[in-house]
Amino acid sequence: MRFFRFLFKGLRGRLTLTYTLVTVLALMALEAILFISATAYSQVTDIDNYLNDVVTMLVPEARSYLRPEQDLPGLQVWLTTLSRKGYASLEPQGLFDSPAAAIVKNSPIFVFSADGGILAQNDSALGTQFIPYSELVMENAYSGNQNIRNLYEMDGNGNYWVAVPIYQKDHTQPVLGVITLTVQPLPVKSLTYWSSLLGLGMLAGAVLLAALAPFGAVFGYILSRGLTRRLSNLSTTAQAWGKGDFTVMPLPDRGNDEISALSYQMREMASKISNLMQDKQSLAQMKERNRIAQELHDTVKQQSFATLMQVRAARNLLVTDATAAEKSLFEAETLIKASQQELGLMISELRPPALEGKGLVVALRSYVETWSTSACVPITFKVIGDGHLSFDVEHTLYRVAQEGLSNAARHSRASAVIVNLVFEENQVILIIEDNGTGFDFAEKQASGFGLISMQDRLKEIGGKLEIRTGIHSGTQLTASIPLPGKIQSNGGNNHA
Repeated sequence: MRFFRFLFKGLRGRLTLTYTLVTVLALMALEAILFISATAYSQVTDIDNYLNDVVTMLVPEARSYLRPEQDLPGLQVWLTTLSRKGYASLEPQGLFDSPAAAIVKNSPIFVFSADGGILAQNDSALGTQFIPYSELVMENAYSGNQNIRNLYEMDGNGNYWVAVPIYQKDHTQPVLGVITLTVQPLPVKSLTYWSSLLGLGMLAGAVLLAALAPFGAVFGYILSRGLTRRLSNLSTTAQAWGKGDFTVMPLPDRGNDEISALSYQMREMASKISNLMQDKQSLAQMKERNRIAQELHDTVKQQSFATLMQVRAARNLLVTDATAAEKSLFEAETLIKASQQELGLMISELRPPALEGKGLVVALRSYVETWSTSACVPITFKVIGDGHLSFDVEHTLYRVAQEGLSNAARHSRASAVIVNLVFEENQVILIIEDNGTGFDFAEKQASGFGLISMQDRLKEIGGKLEIRTGIHSGTQLTASIPLPGKIQSNGGNNHA
């Protein structure tokens, strides 16, 4: 049983089974057609066989009384015996033999000579005038016609009136005479006949099935190999694409059918997806460069310009007013430290700690500590729950944390920041909250402020960003990402 389960497992096994079933069903349909055709044909040929048996039995017996010499008394005795016996042919010897032809009771039987004289007649014919039921049939009999269909005619009662030519042994002309008689129609075949015939058909079908079904399975298994190999090629390619590897392409398929068309379409699709991914990557890089350029312009460049102005002022006041010059140098030093801090934050964003091997929690803890030191702002980091995240989710949340804390350092003037990472059953949430000045959300969203970048990152993986803020009321960023599976939470474990 296990062998058969293994044999018919998978597409190739199912194709083999289908091929075998088609072979079996085709054979059964062919048997049914042949059986019906044979039955219909037998209804026509059985009448011919039925009446041919009459000719086969009567001609040799009647001829024996006419050649080499006529024995009319013997012919009369034979005819009388035939009439009393009531059958014009022999009993069937096998299943497919025609039944004995029964002579219609009290019907006349005549034996005519070659010149039309009456040689013998049964008791029912005595005292009656012979009138042929069909002149054409009599002419066919005297002409020696051997086609049984030309030697009988159906009377008004459904019986067959037959004219039997008494052929010479070598079937040369003229005939020795003609026998006329009326026989009953072919009787309906009995239930036993049909049961026997059906049994023989089923036996023959079973033998053929036993012989052909294994061949059907073998040929089906062999012929399905090419088809399953072609589909396996496409399946392997699809699995690689599911993992993001679009460098794997389906092998060229020259089948010139639906599978080859699918292979071609997959190659075209992979090429288009690769181009789109490259375009997306290039666009992301361009956006990142523009963001960095804008931040350098808005912060470091402006601070550098202000530093230059303070240094020039100190140089001009160095001789005339040393105190003012010292104040300008102090301001320049402050601006340089601010520029150094900005550059440190930007470098940290461009070179994040590797997430692989560390995980999001360790990477975030390291980053918030570095940020707190650089920004000189105390920060509280908590992790609630626990769970395993994909790299895409970890990388997105890490970048959102970088952008959120960068905005807090540059714009919020906060004196404290709280970062919470919460693992829930069907989602993971990152919350960044500060006690800074806040901002007008509509105005800042329109001017950039990194919010669009964070929203785009989250949107790519099905997440969303919620912002709660107001002037002089601090800011809270909540980034949530749905998860495909459930996270096994360890309760309320907090990591400060």
